[in-house]
Amino acid sequence: MADGNVYSSKQFELFIALQDTLGTKNTDNADFVKLDVTGVSDVDFGGGLVQERNLRSGQQIKKATDHYVSQKGSSATVSFEWVVSHLEGFNTLMTLISEDAGTPFIVNGEFSPSVYNHGADTGKFATVIISNPRGSDDRVLHSAVLTELSLSMDSGSEGGRMVVSGTFYSGYKPESAVSNTVAPNGAQTAWVKTIYDFTTKTMNSNDVVVKSCTWNWAFPCSRVGFQGADAEAQQYSRSGEYTFGGSFSVKYDANTDQELANFLNGSAVALAMNDATPKLAISTNGAIYTGYNLDLGDSDEGVFVELPWESTATGSNALFTVTTAS
Repeated sequence: MADGNVYSSKQFELFIALQDTLGTKNTDNADFVKLDVTGVSDVDFGGGLVQERNLRSGQQIKKATDHYVSQKGSSATVSFEWVVSHLEGFNTLMTLISEDAGTPFIVNGEFSPSVYNHGADTGKFATVIISNPRGSDDRVLHSAVLTELSLSMDSGSEGGRMVVSGTFYSGYKPESAVSNTVAPNGAQTAWVKTIYDFTTKTMNSNDVVVKSCTWNWAFPCSRVGFQGADAEAQQYSRSGEYTFGGSFSVKYDANTDQELANFLNGSAVALAMNDATPKLAISTNGAIYTGYNLDLGDSDEGVFVELPWESTATGSNALFTVTTAS
């Protein structure tokens, strides 16, 4: 007889906590916070799964034994989207993407990633739990690093609130079909930021009228080597390019038309958005525009210009600075 239960995707929950040691999951309730996400994916088991299919001799059609599947040497990812509701969760995500211990979160041009060795306490990584309403089919992804993080605010969606999305990556075998015992009770200070809260909005030191904005981080990771009975990661390599960029949609006027010249010249400009209470400030001084696109559609709100950009930094200059406070 078929199971009569029907589960909603909204019944699944996402818990995260920073870890002390690469390869050893965190189980301390006090370290975990719950991200009340709008959406979370299941663990992508197939993305890094080892699968080989070779037709052997004996017949012209593959046999079941001609398929090879193994989790040894594999990796796994989890993606999420969260309308930010508490400070601790946001700071945890910023810690993971920046490797900085706390606010202000800064990465500069001299950035060099921490060492990620199995059993080491350097680097920034987390235990990620997808809590299943069935109770016996939870997923646990430990020693997970954040490889992508996107922040967006749009006056036309989510009430202008900040939405973050990202991807966790782990070179360790995910736990599945387990009964997770973690019950998050870490501090979760209410912290809701919207595009309407920003008192400072400048591009190239000029005040601008902002309709929407995004900030995107990418900090790639690959597993290296293997150890243990399950051939899990021996090390992580984080030697790929670290990038920070985004896009602003701003009103076309005397303060923004001059940005076309900066785009055509490839000139670096400063971008800043700041709200004093509670504190959220995001800035970069080395943004290079990668486009300049006027929206000339027939809109009652007037003409806006889309300005995508990528940040640059040299030496001790900051690629970005993000400051938060309750």
